[in-house]
Amino acid sequence: MKTNSSGRTMKAIAFSKYGNPANLKKVDVAYPHGFDTAVNVVIKVHASAINPVDKALLSGDLKMVRPVAEFPHVICYDVAGVVEEADNKGVFSVGQPVFARLFGDVSDGKKTPWFRGSMAEYCVAHTSNVVTKPENISFEEAASIPLVGMTALQVLKTSGLKEGGSIFISGGAGGVGTMAIQLAKHVFKAGRVVTTASKGEKADLCKTLGADEVLDYKSENFVSVYGTDDKKFDVCFDTTAESLEMTNIIKSGGKIVSISGMPTLDEIRRIGGTAWILKLFLKRREKRKEFKAAKAINADWTYLFLSPSKKDLTELAGHLTDGTIKAVLDNEWDFNSEDQENGWVGAFNKSFSGRAKGKCIVKMDS
Repeated sequence: MKTNSSGRTMKAIAFSKYGNPANLKKVDVAYPHGFDTAVNVVIKVHASAINPVDKALLSGDLKMVRPVAEFPHVICYDVAGVVEEADNKGVFSVGQPVFARLFGDVSDGKKTPWFRGSMAEYCVAHTSNVVTKPENISFEEAASIPLVGMTALQVLKTSGLKEGGSIFISGGAGGVGTMAIQLAKHVFKAGRVVTTASKGEKADLCKTLGADEVLDYKSENFVSVYGTDDKKFDVCFDTTAESLEMTNIIKSGGKIVSISGMPTLDEIRRIGGTAWILKLFLKRREKRKEFKAAKAINADWTYLFLSPSKKDLTELAGHLTDGTIKAVLDNEWDFNSEDQENGWVGAFNKSFSGRAKGKCIVKMDS
């Protein structure tokens, strides 16, 4: 086990109590220490991405499952950078460009005192969650991929979407939505990809990514437009808590998959949740209105819990390398700036507002 006897510190964005974004501060924290060097690497962070679940963690919405290990807690868990300290099994080497999702299983599933997120100068990641960064994309682009890319990929695999099939994706301009559109159209070869977004830039973005139709959710109701048998879908992907309404547009034999409204397995594992949480959810699944409404029309409804998967992240890296999919960034902000608009504060404000097109990225080495 490593120690931090040198007293080395690093800069990080962290919170010392639950609450609103004003509780996020740039602070000095200890350089990573106390981890199992056989299965972990230290990453010098070049970029880190913000996700909606970070807001839920900060607010305290997840503390009933289990509170964070210690304060101050460094926020965010998507990262891209170079290996600063390699694992002693030689899976990675010093200087190797990588990207990863931090799941917290850095010491055989045991939480260690140093564990924290990626919005810092350095972070630690288990080698099972780290993949080599494609050479043709930037660190900022790579950092945007892990959570949204794996979520979209796992949903589509779960959905049973077939080549030539039809899919409805709500919230197409969001982080997961932008990945789902591309994967559905260009990897799963869906024949008809429909999504929702506001008119203008967001709708245009969705079309460039591969959406065949974009419905303006502000002026049109998707049930009214797609509720007839000839317009219904094989698969519905719910990112906006509209699963119940989607039972009106899913075909008999179709499947609705939702990611909206509760913590992912990724987050439950990271904050120390146990198996009983998953068992409780699965037990209650059949009592949910969405499940009952889908079953009544011979369709299925399920909720996806994101699972760590090096295989899926590696697959995404391949699609990025060959240009099948691309990262979608709203903007990049400067970790070193305290400017309310252009610095790291602005990144969190934009991401947490829910108005971002794609991902909000903080770059560390500007």
